[in-house]
Amino acid sequence: MDSQEIVDRSHSLDGRPDLLSAFYGDWATTYEADANNMGYEGPLRMADFYLSLAPRMLPEPAGTTALDAGCGTGLIGPVFRKLGIGTLDGMDLNHGMVTQAAGTGAYRHLTSGTDLNLGLTEFAPDTYDLTISCGVFTTGHVAPHALDALLRVTRPGGLVLLTTSAHYLTITDFHGYLTSRQAEHRLTLIDCLPDHPYLTDERAHYWAVSPTE
Repeated sequence: MDSQEIVDRSHSLDGRPDLLSAFYGDWATTYEADANNMGYEGPLRMADFYLSLAPRMLPEPAGTTALDAGCGTGLIGPVFRKLGIGTLDGMDLNHGMVTQAAGTGAYRHLTSGTDLNLGLTEFAPDTYDLTISCGVFTTGHVAPHALDALLRVTRPGGLVLLTTSAHYLTITDFHGYLTSRQAEHRLTLIDCLPDHPYLTDERAHYWAVSPTE
């Protein structure tokens, strides 16, 4: 299969953790090459987004604690460590992907076998200043309610950065879910970069929200 066929197959797994974990375990060693072939810009665009918001919302980078939620092979890790983030943890569903992420040397702690759809209950609430979830809210992976897990582990007034792929937004009510959480005073919408570069053949929204409780 070429890179596009592999990505298309990953989108057909309906969020089932057993299928996703097995699929990404098989994909772990070639994932980054396929991401490069697909023109994946998510980590670099996310870093730019962070830099536009962090000075008014977060501690100095060296004092910032961050979680890469759905870290995969660790594409986010080296990018954010270069920005000076002092403490960066990562979690992912699949152990093989986490093993690849460990090889970057960018993370303090890495956790595998963790399903975002189940709320990240393995992590204490209000733990991180910054939570990043890049390339995770995509077709066949996590449901909109996984946003609650990101809010839960981020301290009130902290920053959650995430992407939603264009196709994901057409087949889920992510925007409606986010709006409902805002109406319930669970979060504040800080910024959104709509229709922003993501893959060569697909755009994404980049969201910045802050937990309010």
